[in-house]
Amino acid sequence: MNLGRVAGVNVFRKIRQLETLVKPGGLLARGSCNPIQFPRSASSLANLNRAVSNVKPKHCILSKLPAQSTTSLIQTRATASSHGDHVRLWLIERIVAASFLTLIPACLLFENKFLEMVLAAATVMHTHWGLEAIILDYARPIVVGTLVPKVAFLSLYLISAATLAGLLVLIYNGPGLFSVIKQGWAIGKDRKISSE
Repeated sequence: MNLGRVAGVNVFRKIRQLETLVKPGGLLARGSCNPIQFPRSASSLANLNRAVSNVKPKHCILSKLPAQSTTSLIQTRATASSHGDHVRLWLIERIVAASFLTLIPACLLFENKFLEMVLAAATVMHTHWGLEAIILDYARPIVVGTLVPKVAFLSLYLISAATLAGLLVLIYNGPGLFSVIKQGWAIGKDRKISSE
Protein backbone atom coordinates (compact mmCIF):
# COMPACT_ATOMS: atom_id res chain seq x y z
CA MET A 1 0.00 0.00 0.00
CA ASN A 2 2.85 2.39 0.79
CA LEU A 3 4.51 1.55 -2.52
CA GLY A 4 1.30 2.53 -4.29
CA ARG A 5 1.26 5.87 -2.54
CA VAL A 6 4.92 6.57 -3.39
CA ALA A 7 4.43 5.58 -7.03
CA GLY A 8 1.32 7.73 -7.22
CA VAL A 9 3.11 10.73 -5.75
CA ASN A 10 6.03 10.35 -8.17
CA VAL A 11 3.69 10.04 -11.13
CA PHE A 12 1.78 13.14 -10.07
CA ARG A 13 5.04 15.08 -9.63
CA LYS A 14 6.14 14.20 -13.16
CA ILE A 15 2.74 15.16 -14.54
CA ARG A 16 2.87 18.50 -12.75
CA GLN A 17 6.39 19.14 -14.07
CA LEU A 18 5.26 18.38 -17.62
CA GLU A 19 2.18 20.59 -17.21
CA THR A 20 4.34 23.54 -16.16
CA LEU A 21 6.46 23.04 -19.25
CA VAL A 22 3.58 22.73 -21.69
CA LYS A 23 1.28 25.50 -20.41
CA PRO A 24 1.34 28.75 -22.39
CA GLY A 25 2.24 30.73 -19.26
CA GLY A 26 4.61 28.02 -18.09
CA LEU A 27 8.37 27.78 -17.80
CA LEU A 28 9.22 29.10 -21.25
CA ALA A 29 7.13 32.25 -20.85
CA ARG A 30 8.31 33.03 -17.31
CA GLY A 31 11.89 33.58 -18.32
CA SER A 32 13.52 31.43 -15.67
CA CYS A 33 15.63 29.87 -18.41
CA ASN A 34 17.46 31.77 -21.08
CA PRO A 35 15.18 31.77 -24.18
CA ILE A 36 18.19 31.70 -26.51
CA GLN A 37 18.92 28.13 -25.43
CA PHE A 38 15.62 26.81 -26.82
CA PRO A 39 15.64 26.27 -30.59
CA ARG A 40 12.43 27.32 -32.32
CA SER A 41 12.41 24.25 -34.56
CA ALA A 42 12.39 21.77 -31.65
CA SER A 43 9.45 19.43 -32.10
CA SER A 44 9.27 17.77 -28.69
CA LEU A 45 10.17 18.23 -25.09
CA ALA A 46 12.90 15.61 -25.44
CA ASN A 47 14.61 17.73 -28.09
CA LEU A 48 14.33 20.72 -25.79
CA ASN A 49 15.89 18.71 -22.98
CA ARG A 50 18.80 17.68 -25.22
CA ALA A 51 19.30 21.27 -26.34
CA VAL A 52 19.48 22.49 -22.75
CA SER A 53 21.64 19.64 -21.40
CA ASN A 54 24.91 21.30 -22.48
CA VAL A 55 24.22 24.62 -20.74
CA LYS A 56 22.89 24.27 -17.18
CA PRO A 57 21.31 27.44 -15.82
CA LYS A 58 20.45 27.71 -12.12
CA HIS A 59 16.67 27.45 -12.25
CA CYS A 60 15.91 25.47 -15.40
CA ILE A 61 13.59 22.51 -14.83
CA LEU A 62 14.16 21.03 -18.29
CA SER A 63 17.77 20.15 -17.55
CA LYS A 64 16.69 18.32 -14.38
CA LEU A 65 14.09 16.11 -16.08
CA PRO A 66 15.27 12.85 -17.63
CA ALA A 67 14.75 12.46 -21.36
CA GLN A 68 12.34 9.54 -20.85
CA SER A 69 9.80 11.59 -18.92
CA THR A 70 9.88 14.48 -21.36
CA THR A 71 8.65 12.50 -24.36
CA SER A 72 4.91 12.62 -24.04
CA LEU A 73 2.14 10.58 -25.56
CA ILE A 74 0.47 13.76 -26.78
CA GLN A 75 3.47 14.63 -28.94
CA THR A 76 3.55 11.11 -30.41
CA ARG A 77 -0.14 11.15 -31.28
CA ALA A 78 0.22 14.66 -32.74
CA THR A 79 2.91 13.54 -35.16
CA ALA A 80 1.01 10.35 -36.03
CA SER A 81 -2.22 12.22 -36.66
CA SER A 82 -0.91 15.41 -38.23
CA HIS A 83 -2.07 14.44 -41.72
CA GLY A 84 -5.67 14.85 -42.80
CA ASP A 85 -9.11 15.31 -41.33
CA HIS A 86 -9.74 12.32 -39.09
CA VAL A 87 -13.41 13.00 -38.44
CA ARG A 88 -14.14 12.81 -42.15
CA LEU A 89 -11.97 9.70 -42.53
CA TRP A 90 -13.76 8.01 -39.61
CA LEU A 91 -17.11 8.83 -41.22
CA ILE A 92 -15.99 7.37 -44.56
CA GLU A 93 -14.75 4.23 -42.79
CA ARG A 94 -18.15 3.77 -41.12
CA ILE A 95 -19.98 4.30 -44.44
CA VAL A 96 -17.78 1.71 -46.17
CA ALA A 97 -18.33 -0.76 -43.32
CA ALA A 98 -22.10 -0.21 -43.40
CA SER A 99 -22.18 -0.60 -47.20
CA PHE A 100 -21.24 -4.28 -46.79
CA LEU A 101 -24.74 -4.91 -45.42
CA THR A 102 -26.21 -4.18 -48.85
CA LEU A 103 -23.29 -4.97 -51.17
CA ILE A 104 -22.76 -8.60 -50.16
CA PRO A 105 -26.41 -9.70 -50.59
CA ALA A 106 -26.70 -7.69 -53.82
CA CYS A 107 -23.60 -9.37 -55.25
CA LEU A 108 -24.89 -12.79 -54.22
CA LEU A 109 -28.24 -12.22 -55.89
CA PHE A 110 -27.33 -10.37 -59.09
CA GLU A 111 -23.70 -11.37 -59.88
CA ASN A 112 -23.08 -8.05 -61.59
CA LYS A 113 -19.47 -7.13 -62.47
CA PHE A 114 -19.93 -3.50 -61.44
CA LEU A 115 -21.27 -4.48 -58.00
CA GLU A 116 -18.41 -6.95 -57.57
CA MET A 117 -15.89 -4.22 -58.47
CA VAL A 118 -17.40 -1.89 -55.86
CA LEU A 119 -17.36 -4.69 -53.29
CA ALA A 120 -13.74 -5.56 -54.11
CA ALA A 121 -12.66 -1.92 -53.75
CA ALA A 122 -14.60 -1.51 -50.48
CA THR A 123 -13.16 -4.74 -49.07
CA VAL A 124 -9.59 -3.74 -49.88
CA MET A 125 -10.11 -0.23 -48.46
CA HIS A 126 -11.67 -1.60 -45.27
CA THR A 127 -8.86 -4.12 -44.79
CA HIS A 128 -6.19 -1.52 -45.61
CA TRP A 129 -7.52 0.94 -43.04
CA GLY A 130 -7.70 -1.76 -40.37
CA LEU A 131 -4.14 -2.94 -40.98
CA GLU A 132 -2.95 0.68 -41.12
CA ALA A 133 -4.44 1.27 -37.67
CA ILE A 134 -2.66 -1.85 -36.38
CA ILE A 135 0.66 -0.60 -37.75
CA LEU A 136 0.10 2.85 -36.21
CA ASP A 137 -0.66 1.28 -32.84
CA TYR A 138 2.00 -1.42 -32.64
CA ALA A 139 4.87 -0.22 -34.84
CA ARG A 140 5.51 3.16 -33.27
CA PRO A 141 8.84 4.78 -34.18
CA ILE A 142 9.55 5.40 -30.49
CA VAL A 143 9.28 1.67 -29.74
CA VAL A 144 10.65 -0.11 -32.83
CA GLY A 145 12.69 2.58 -34.55
CA THR A 146 12.03 4.50 -37.74
CA LEU A 147 12.76 1.76 -40.28
CA VAL A 148 10.18 -0.84 -39.20
CA PRO A 149 7.10 1.43 -39.63
CA LYS A 150 8.31 2.53 -43.07
CA VAL A 151 8.79 -1.09 -44.19
CA ALA A 152 5.42 -2.06 -42.69
CA PHE A 153 3.58 0.76 -44.47
CA LEU A 154 5.33 0.03 -47.77
CA SER A 155 4.45 -3.66 -47.54
CA LEU A 156 0.86 -2.75 -46.62
CA TYR A 157 0.51 -0.56 -49.72
CA LEU A 158 2.02 -3.27 -51.92
CA ILE A 159 -0.24 -5.98 -50.48
CA SER A 160 -3.34 -3.79 -50.82
CA ALA A 161 -2.52 -2.93 -54.43
CA ALA A 162 -1.79 -6.58 -55.29
CA THR A 163 -5.02 -7.73 -53.62
CA LEU A 164 -7.13 -5.18 -55.48
CA ALA A 165 -5.43 -6.07 -58.78
CA GLY A 166 -5.99 -9.78 -58.16
CA LEU A 167 -9.67 -9.28 -57.34
CA LEU A 168 -10.20 -7.11 -60.43
CA VAL A 169 -8.50 -9.72 -62.63
CA LEU A 170 -10.76 -12.38 -61.12
CA ILE A 171 -13.82 -10.23 -61.82
CA TYR A 172 -12.87 -9.21 -65.39
CA ASN A 173 -11.04 -12.24 -66.75
CA GLY A 174 -12.40 -14.98 -64.52
CA PRO A 175 -15.87 -16.17 -63.68
CA GLY A 176 -16.43 -13.40 -61.15
CA LEU A 177 -15.91 -13.03 -57.43
CA PHE A 178 -19.17 -14.51 -56.19
CA SER A 179 -19.23 -17.21 -58.86
CA VAL A 180 -15.96 -18.48 -57.40
CA ILE A 181 -17.42 -18.29 -53.89
CA LYS A 182 -20.53 -20.22 -55.00
CA GLN A 183 -18.34 -22.82 -56.70
CA GLY A 184 -16.42 -23.19 -53.44
CA TRP A 185 -19.68 -23.74 -51.56
CA ALA A 186 -20.75 -26.34 -54.14
CA ILE A 187 -17.64 -28.49 -53.59
CA GLY A 188 -19.10 -30.12 -50.48
CA LYS A 189 -22.46 -30.68 -52.18
CA ASP A 190 -20.83 -32.56 -55.08
CA ARG A 191 -19.20 -35.02 -52.66
CA LYS A 192 -22.52 -35.78 -50.93
CA ILE A 193 -24.32 -36.36 -54.25
CA SER A 194 -21.58 -38.65 -55.66
CA SER A 195 -21.36 -40.73 -52.47
CA GLU A 196 -25.14 -41.47 -52.52
